[in-house]
Amino acid sequence: MSVIAQDHYVRLEYRLWLDSGEQLRGTPEGPAVLTFVAGYNELMPGLERRLRGLREQDAVEFVVPAAEAFGDYDPNLVQAWSRKVFPPEMEIKPGQKVVPANLPFPPEYPLTVKEVKEDAIILDMNHPFSGHDLRYQVKVMEVRPATPEELEPLKECKSCSEEMSCEH
Repeated sequence: MSVIAQDHYVRLEYRLWLDSGEQLRGTPEGPAVLTFVAGYNELMPGLERRLRGLREQDAVEFVVPAAEAFGDYDPNLVQAWSRKVFPPEMEIKPGQKVVPANLPFPPEYPLTVKEVKEDAIILDMNHPFSGHDLRYQVKVMEVRPATPEELEPLKECKSCSEEMSCEH
């Protein structure tokens, strides 16, 4: 029986909670499903490290600490942005999730409005899950060597990223 290791295709069922108890993936009635090929940075490293070595039908529970997940909460990432970055007709409220226009690069996730001032919007640029430990309940459903077809795009992107010129 195969174990989760480099170049292995993995399918698992899982449930994911924040340390606050908020359920993020899966439900009490049914798990979410995740597939990936081990060793290609498709998962956050703290998660993949805890899955390596597991076998089909293994069922485990573990915590990925905040520092190995989305990082610790950084108060320096709470910043004042000019109101001009947002469309003038846009109504902005604390707690709202926004993606400001005119950014040099789009954020990977919406930013949270902390406070609205007359000429500035105070934005929290931390990942929404930063500062939170992630609690996983996992059952490994399938582990097998990945096929050449499954590996090809991953290996192409890995070699491209090493060259810093990937168009994928």
